[in-house]
Amino acid sequence: MKTRYMLKVKQILLFSPFILWATICQSQVSYFGKALLNSQKLEVFKKTTTLFTLQYVDYAELEKFDQAIKKNWTITPYKIIKPEELARYDTLANYSVFYFDAYGEKSDSTYNVNIIYALKLLTPSKKPKVKEESILATVTLFADPNTNLLVRTQDQQYGTRRSIKNNILSYFYNKASFFNWSPGFLTGYLKQINDGLLANENCNIDYQFYNKVRLPELAKETLYIPEYIKEVFSSRLTLLPPSGIIAEPYNYKLKFIPYKELDSLILNKTANVKYVVYTQRSSDKIISVYDSKDDKIIYQRFYPESPNFEMNDLSEIKKVIVSLK
Repeated sequence: MKTRYMLKVKQILLFSPFILWATICQSQVSYFGKALLNSQKLEVFKKTTTLFTLQYVDYAELEKFDQAIKKNWTITPYKIIKPEELARYDTLANYSVFYFDAYGEKSDSTYNVNIIYALKLLTPSKKPKVKEESILATVTLFADPNTNLLVRTQDQQYGTRRSIKNNILSYFYNKASFFNWSPGFLTGYLKQINDGLLANENCNIDYQFYNKVRLPELAKETLYIPEYIKEVFSSRLTLLPPSGIIAEPYNYKLKFIPYKELDSLILNKTANVKYVVYTQRSSDKIISVYDSKDDKIIYQRFYPESPNFEMNDLSEIKKVIVSLK
């Protein structure tokens, strides 16, 4: 099954230079440490200072974002900067940067847009005033419909490649809404990237994996559901899943919770919670469960050609729990 979906990608349309194997991102978080080892770029990265850029609205919560980064980012020194400051570092050595970006997948008559928070290594090129860029990791983001539409149609507008990219980036930083984005979510994403790159590993393209010890603990614990999942699900007003089959309900403890309350729990070192992150990725979706005990993913499932959240997605989690008890 894995091969079939990898072959589906016929053409990759990028808004920034990208490494080919980075385009098949069916994980919530992807990192490419092993693939970069031979080029020595991973070792170069470990000697950089990593610059984090945020959406402009996020700087009102700068202290929380700094706390989130500090909690799990140990592989390099870091600095949070404003997006407009990026130009200062364009051709300088010894820097890497997290930024918002997008890429497209085109297969036959289908064009899918994927929006990401990407970790890029900046290295000076042999050409004057030109930089080389290498992608080390990505976080798949779930954007609002207007943002997806903008990215999908920008290549149809008149303008240079540079102007198209600038328009998209400006929208990402100023107007876009990312449902699976907050200080608490970020600390979970960074945990996977930090540890994966430290271990010189690639993220596996797993269609499903789970922690056999921690996941069954949910039979006696509360699973926290960010409120955006409830809002996205409710707005669809669907009575049945596309399959027409309603699975046995998830009847362990659930709690819908606002972003700020969940962020506080995730960033609180003494409050261990397990929470769901739902990511819509083009025509697919990723359902992940994180454990704030150490911010690791303890369950993840990728659903090809099934983008919308269903209560059956929680039922699938229960099914795994029951099989492990």
